[in-house]
Amino acid sequence: MLLAFLSWPATAFCQVNTKTAVAMMQQAAKAYEAGDFAKAADFYGKAWRLDPLPTYLWSLARAEHLAGLFGPASEHYRDFMDLPDADAARKTKAKGYLVEAEAELAKSQIREAEVASHAGKPAVAAELYLSAWKVLPNRGDLLFKAAAAEQLAEQLPSALRHFEQYLAQAPTNAPDRADAQVRQAWLKQKLGPTPQVAKPLTVVETPKVGAAVQTPVEKSPPNQSLSAPPVVARQAEQVQTWPSWTLVGTGGALLVGGLVVLIGGMSDAAALNKAQQTSGSDWIYGLTYADAQARASSANTRIGVGAALAGTGVVAAGVGTWLLLRGDGPKSAFLPTTNGAQWVVQF
Repeated sequence: MLLAFLSWPATAFCQVNTKTAVAMMQQAAKAYEAGDFAKAADFYGKAWRLDPLPTYLWSLARAEHLAGLFGPASEHYRDFMDLPDADAARKTKAKGYLVEAEAELAKSQIREAEVASHAGKPAVAAELYLSAWKVLPNRGDLLFKAAAAEQLAEQLPSALRHFEQYLAQAPTNAPDRADAQVRQAWLKQKLGPTPQVAKPLTVVETPKVGAAVQTPVEKSPPNQSLSAPPVVARQAEQVQTWPSWTLVGTGGALLVGGLVVLIGGMSDAAALNKAQQTSGSDWIYGLTYADAQARASSANTRIGVGAALAGTGVVAAGVGTWLLLRGDGPKSAFLPTTNGAQWVVQF
């Protein structure tokens, strides 16, 4: 009698939950039939939390899927398939629906990543691209975009790791493969060599008195010179001279243009002076004082501009020539990005 009395509140509480869950299911069914799948998912979720039956969980996942809530739908499809007492036929359907929901979730993540990338949020874009790639592992371009976004976000070690992963998986004719190789080489130079694991200590015997002490010679790997620069360094040297040649070319153009302007200004000034010194000149007599002053000012301006351009050209050409002769001018390289390209120059 006492046991029955104590168990009565729990039994009554379960009955109340069940009745409330049934009422929620009825509301959910009406919203589902009306096409309001988000509202139906809300009622299905409340019913399932009150009475966790497999049927309620199945209905919740389907409503979320149709409402475009692909993340929660994917989670609830997995939860449904893990239930031991769930219907086998529905488990098979849930497996197919899960693939569809995850694919749609990946598409929405790709769209959000594009928005974040254009909004100047590369770290957010990288995370979204990686999430989408995990769902769509055959989309190597998503892994490339994630690595490129990480590079823009200054997450260089992670970017290098994902570029290497992309190159290991991408086919030889992949459109982003050459770009990834350039970025990989740049990142390796930027990050420097990978730290080497410390070699185990070896026991060195103490030489006997009077014996010649020999210094051990460290052997290098076969067919490899210790002084040979890596391939990445040779690739960088090919683009180091661009700024130097640019300075030489720009300086030469400024010098020529400045001389032309300078000579023209000096010629006008000489003509004006000659006309002023010749009393019989009709040209100088036909000018007013203001006109003569304007011509003199124009000639002087051209002389000043020409001299400045020529001087700047001499300096620029001289600096470029000095850098070329020195051989260690500024380093530069074009690094393609998701929005175009960057010209990186290191002085």
